Amino acid sequence: MGSRTCASPSSVTLLEFLRSKSSIDYDSLDMAVARQIGPFADCTSNQWDAYVQLSDPTKASVVKESLESAQKLHGDVGAADMSVEELAVEIAMIKLALASVPFISGSIHVMCNPFYAWDADKIYQTGHRFRSLCRLFQPDLDLSRLVMKVSATWEGMQACRRLRNDDVKTLATTLFTMEQAVLAGEAGCTSVSPFAHELRVHADPSYIGAGANLDLIVEAQRYYRQHGIPTKVKACSFKTPDEMTSMAGIDAMTLPAGVLLHLDATTDSRERLEARCVLGSAGKGPGDGARRSYIRDRAGFNRAYLTNGMGKAKTEDAIAVFCGFQMRAEELVRSVM
Repeated sequence: MGSRTCASPSSVTLLEFLRSKSSIDYDSLDMAVARQIGPFADCTSNQWDAYVQLSDPTKASVVKESLESAQKLHGDVGAADMSVEELAVEIAMIKLALASVPFISGSIHVMCNPFYAWDADKIYQTGHRFRSLCRLFQPDLDLSRLVMKVSATWEGMQACRRLRNDDVKTLATTLFTMEQAVLAGEAGCTSVSPFAHELRVHADPSYIGAGANLDLIVEAQRYYRQHGIPTKVKACSFKTPDEMTSMAGIDAMTLPAGVLLHLDATTDSRERLEARCVLGSAGKGPGDGARRSYIRDRAGFNRAYLTNGMGKAKTEDAIAVFCGFQMRAEELVRSVM
């Protein structure tokens, strides 16, 4: 691979190649890179992104305005049992996500408070509160462009099932097993985000992890297509360009701003990139897995989920990482109260 400036006639940037195969989502709440190399398909975010942005001194006005809005709205948007700082973080995340709309063609994705991961009622309420906040801060937004990210727990997917019946779109995140993917499809999630690597490998440079789980990404897409399930696969948490290239052809990839800049600056021949793709025509076609069901079988889900490659431990660790950033963001708001 080489730099963009020495590209040959047959070469493409890695970003161009990936865009020719998959939808590319912008995984950041900082719009600087989106302005430079956008537009993208969707914009995704989480508490980690939110904390990084809100702790930036240039975003001090967002923190202040979100706190003021939370103090005014606390009793009006189904938030009576929330702290003011928790609501302020939620409002800030919505505002930051709305700022991405000019740079995307699709949806904004905002993550539900990860502390709610095992509380179906709170997740359900949050889905409707997100819609109320979007109506308030950007009345002209088509609410079909709002997607709430929900941790792929049993309780989370039951909430997604209820929200689907209310036309509230959801994405199942912190997903590490096929059992979670099956359940998310049954729950009617618009999409799922299988993690190529454990989240902690990005949060802790000393953490090695169990290696890439690219097979899950491929298996989930094949399963959905085989059984006519409309849920889309948005792969995330890659570590290397080679991993991304090998997954070209997946429905979508969710990539951070810095990674996107690197991909846009790196070239290779299309022929070599094509040869690395795992998802050729066979990879995108029907699989041979029998259809499974867990939506009414909690015991069956837990039994399979608990025994599948440490999936439960990986999910709970990812939720814990996001909870840490949720707490930091709330502490940041408290510091200006």
